[in-house]
Order: sequence, then C-alpha cells, then structure tokens
Amino acid sequence: MRIISKKTGLQAGAMVAVAAAGFGLISFSGDEEAQANSPAAYSVKGFDTSHHNSHPIQWSAAASAGYSFVFQKASQGTGYRDPQFAGDFAGASRAGLMVAPYHFYDSGSGAAQADHFIRTARAAGYDGKRPGQLPPVVDLEKIRGRCPAGVNNTQVAAFLARARQAFGVNPIVYTSKDFADTCLRGNTGALANSPLWQPRYESGTREPAPVGGRYWSIWQYTENGSVPGLRGRADVNVYKGTLTQLRALAHLAPGQSPTPPGTGTTTPPAPSTAVWPLLKSGSRGVNVTTAQHLLAAAGQSVTADGAFGPNTQAAAAGFQRAHGLTADGIIGPNTWNKLTQTVRTGSSGSAVKAAQAQLAGFGNRIVVDGAFGPATRNAAMAFQRSHGLTADGVIGPKTWNKLVNGTKTTTPAPTQPAPANGRLTQRQALTQLAAAGIKAPVGRTSLAGVRARTIQGVIALKKASGCTIVITGGTESGHSTRGNHSHANGYKLDLRTRDEGRCVTNWIKTTQRKGAPRGTNARWHGTLNGITAEYVYEIPRSGGVHWDITFV
Repeated sequence: MRIISKKTGLQAGAMVAVAAAGFGLISFSGDEEAQANSPAAYSVKGFDTSHHNSHPIQWSAAASAGYSFVFQKASQGTGYRDPQFAGDFAGASRAGLMVAPYHFYDSGSGAAQADHFIRTARAAGYDGKRPGQLPPVVDLEKIRGRCPAGVNNTQVAAFLARARQAFGVNPIVYTSKDFADTCLRGNTGALANSPLWQPRYESGTREPAPVGGRYWSIWQYTENGSVPGLRGRADVNVYKGTLTQLRALAHLAPGQSPTPPGTGTTTPPAPSTAVWPLLKSGSRGVNVTTAQHLLAAAGQSVTADGAFGPNTQAAAAGFQRAHGLTADGIIGPNTWNKLTQTVRTGSSGSAVKAAQAQLAGFGNRIVVDGAFGPATRNAAMAFQRSHGLTADGVIGPKTWNKLVNGTKTTTPAPTQPAPANGRLTQRQALTQLAAAGIKAPVGRTSLAGVRARTIQGVIALKKASGCTIVITGGTESGHSTRGNHSHANGYKLDLRTRDEGRCVTNWIKTTQRKGAPRGTNARWHGTLNGITAEYVYEIPRSGGVHWDITFV
C-alpha cells in the first residue's frame, strides 16, 4: 500500500491516530463492515493539517464549504512542536470546526512521547473536554519506509494509557493493516477497544482493509484534495457516522458552537476573593519556582531556577495567549487561577514538583521528585490541617492559594544561578538538576565550577528526549584538560549509556546530526534551546563507555 503523508512528506506504511471516543456510537465500534462505497457516499467531511500546509489558512472558508472537523499536528517524538499548531488550533475553533491535535510517533518510549504531546496540547488550550474538541490523535507511520524505532504493542499501549489518563477519555486508533502486520507484528491488542481512522488513497471504491477484524470510522481517502481556505493539496477525510454522532463525540449539544481555547475552564478556580502574589521580571524565590514548574506542566519551555527572567516572562506570556489572557508576562490572580492544577495521590510531573517545592518551604522533609506518593500526601494533609482546610491530601485551588501566600520557614527553591556564561557551585548545580529530575551521584562526580549554560543544556536535553538522565562525570579530576571546552573548564558532562542511558542514546542517534568522528569515537551535533551540543560516544581503552557531551 502506498501512502505519502502530508504530515511528514515521507513514505508511510500506515498511520495510527489515537483519540478519545464514545464507544456507544455504532460508527466508532469498528463492528460495521466496510461497504466498498466511494468516499462521496459519506457526507461528514474533514481534513488534517500541519506546518507542511501553506499558511495562513482561512478556516472560516473551509467551515462554510461544509467541512466539519480538522486534525492538526501538535508534536513529534519527544521534543518537536509544530510551530503552526497553537494558532491553527485557536483559528479553527473560532471558525466553528471540531478540532483535535495529533502527535507524530517517532523515536522515544511511548510514555515519553505521550507526555510531550500532552504538554504541547495543553499549552494550546486543549483538554479533550471543551465543546468542539474531538479526541486527541497519535500518528504512527513508517519513516523513510521503516517502522519507528522501538514501536510495538506495549509502547502503543503506554501512549494510549497516558493519553487516557491525561484527557479522561478513551483513545481511537487510525491504522492500516500493513502497519499493524509489519510494525506491530500483528499484535494489535493495544488497539482492541479503539475506533479506527485509516488511509487508502488508491482509485476505486474499495475501503481500507480491516485491522484485527475491525473496520474504519474515519477514512483519509486522498492527499491531493482541495479544501476551500487551503492553498495547495490537502489530506481529506470522511466520517462513517452522522454529523449528530460526531458532534456528540466533540461534547456539543444541539445548537451549541465549539468553545475556542481560553474560554471556559475545566478546573474550578479559587474563590474570586482569593489573593495571589504578583510575579514579574526580577521576582525570585519559591513562588517563582512554583510558577515555573506549573508553566512547564502546561507545556511551556522554562527552567525551574527560582529567578523570573526573560525566559520565564516569555513562557508566562505564551501560556496567557493560549488561555485567552492578557499576554503581559506578569503572573497575577487571573494567570494563577488558570495555571494551578489539582494534584493528588498518583499524579506525577512538573505540577507535582510545584506542590512539593511549596510544601518543603513549610518545613516538610519532602523530595521534589514529581511523584505524588504517601510522603507528599501526608505533608499536604498536615498543611491543610494547620491552615483550616479539609485535610484530604488533594491539592486543589484553595490549598494552592494558601501555599503560595503562606510564610515559608525554609527556602527550598533552587539557588539563584550564576549568569549564563558563569560558574555554579556544587550546591547550585545539584539543586537545579534535582528540580529538573536529573540524577547526579554525589561522591565520585563533582559539579563544582560547572558552567550554568552546561547545566541548562543537560536540562534541555532531558526535556527534548523525555529520557531519564544520569550524570557520571563533571568537573572532577581525571578527565583530559586539552582545549578550552574541557571538563575542568565546566563545558563537558559525561552521561550513562547503559540501563537508563539507553533511552538518551537512542534519542541522540536518531534525532541529532551525525558528524565526523572524534578519533575513533562516533560524534553527533545538535542544538538544545539555543545551546550547541556535541555528543561523542566515548569508548575508553580502560572501559566505561559513556556519552561525552560538550555544551557551548
């Protein structure tokens, strides 16, 4: 089967889209046998877009021409975000189209890719529940004729589970039999309860072949279509069910219009009388760290360093634009109300780190690790009891408000870093790494005198790859001192390649540019958040294979 996807411009054997679905709708059950109809036999039309399409797109023209829905590329792998997504998502919603983001499955674990997708979608205002929002989508297709690295039924299941947990809805799967047979080796257990969106571009009326004995619900029947409002070729789809069924799937009542991002909320805000601290350029401390963690949880690229600088201001403005707020980069009451997320036992990620940083500031002996376990719950309950709140261990709007307004007994926030081209103390470096969830074994590894930019680079590497990072070498003696960009000068870090390091090894080798070797050691190059990185897969004669990475 020949499939050329406009999503990447690469030959594809299949595509899998994951979306939330109402399985009570017969058109999404997958049990209806294909009828060998022409696409013209189906009246509910949609299309899908990405940065590959010419912009700007006139969304209202497409809606006026009878198109009902659009899937839009949001992310790829564990680090890429489509630069057109946020604007496309808002524009299509305002035009009255039912919308959903999709993720292009690339290298990296299913869970790490799902986390990146979730952050990106949320940053644009998607939560899967607002009127007009269709299920989220993951796109699995062959890349240059090959299956994505590491893809299998287990990894797809992990992606689906993360998406289901994040958006509170069950996933749909769009796939072809070819992809299922070759890349999933016929094991489609992860897709068993999911509706299917499938491509078939060939002429004639034959519909896509079933997968695992189940049939399509959405059919992408051409990549050379014409959609009013889009310049050039377009991917066009039809939905097997009725418009009423699709609207129900998108949370739309009869006569109701889609809600653009930034209007409405799915988390009850704190009482309108609540007072929140004002954070702006120059602010410092644990409340800034908290806001930075929450911005990261919402998909913004920011380091939790406790200092409100240009990057934090830009992240705050980006969040505000995505949520219909005045984009002044100042975090006041309206932004706090949108920014805080309810976290509880079982929650994980940057929003949990934000809560843990606050709880630690009140004297609780708690690790800021992003995992909401018994210790975090006990600390939350103790705080709630001491502040006249219901002691349920759930950190919601009222508890957040009390936390950020309270008087801290300690300062758990990361120490203010040195300038970007300056040096950090061991404590400063370890605090920033711990806040980012990066392991640096103390004892044999020293980070005293490491450059702030080097620490920023390895944090950016973790965010881009979605991998666990373990530092095994820093500024301690024993490394070569040749050249200005040496370990001793704070430019280099060694990272583990075995065990947890396998993930980052795969990410570097599949996403970064391979260059000329350094001696007998293979070398790659790339850029991380504006920081140039050189990755050398070092194989010392004495043993101890590791990544030798230079950040400039």
